[in-house]
Amino acid sequence: MNQGNSSAGVNAIELEKHVRKGAATMVSGDNLDISFAARVLGVHGDTLTIANTVPFDLISRFANSKNFTLLVELLRIRSDKVTSDGKNMIFRAETVDSVGDTRSDERFTFASDENVRCEFTNPADNETQLSKQVLDMSASGFSLKTFPGSTLFQPGTEIPGMRILIGNKLYSTRNAVSVYQRKFMDEDGKMYQQAGFKFLTENGPAAGQERPVR
Repeated sequence: MNQGNSSAGVNAIELEKHVRKGAATMVSGDNLDISFAARVLGVHGDTLTIANTVPFDLISRFANSKNFTLLVELLRIRSDKVTSDGKNMIFRAETVDSVGDTRSDERFTFASDENVRCEFTNPADNETQLSKQVLDMSASGFSLKTFPGSTLFQPGTEIPGMRILIGNKLYSTRNAVSVYQRKFMDEDGKMYQQAGFKFLTENGPAAGQERPVR
């Protein structure tokens, strides 16, 4: 197993120092073009226990993947095999890479009842005002939830003046560019599409807000 350090100094056998129990995660296998939202149930050494949210009719295709990826806490964890304890997925890390600098780019994930959303002008007509749920956010960017099959956020699409609101309070206004789109299934088994954005401006949070209030 590759236990070399990542760019953030994360060693596969020290995952419990970097991944918290209950953290939101995205699980995927290269035999499917869908990611599955799940939760980390436990971490021990280089092994993570993940709630199994893969639907029964997709289990075989998922299990037949040759490479698996887990995105959690700004880490991309890869393995060539996922096993089961009879209920949950057992994911043993082969390699660990940093998605961002975990020392300065802390990522916050949000549940739907936290009412964190992004408001912006539709890039297709430059007129319609849209509001989308924010899934997670860090100092360098965020991702939002949209309808499956949406073509609004093709990678490279720049959207000015995206307003991040927490509750009914403005947190930040940024220009941003779409960097990825992927299908994902939430923990309730509903299909959506996740669009990831990178901030292009450095104007930061609204006055008086240094980080999302949890």
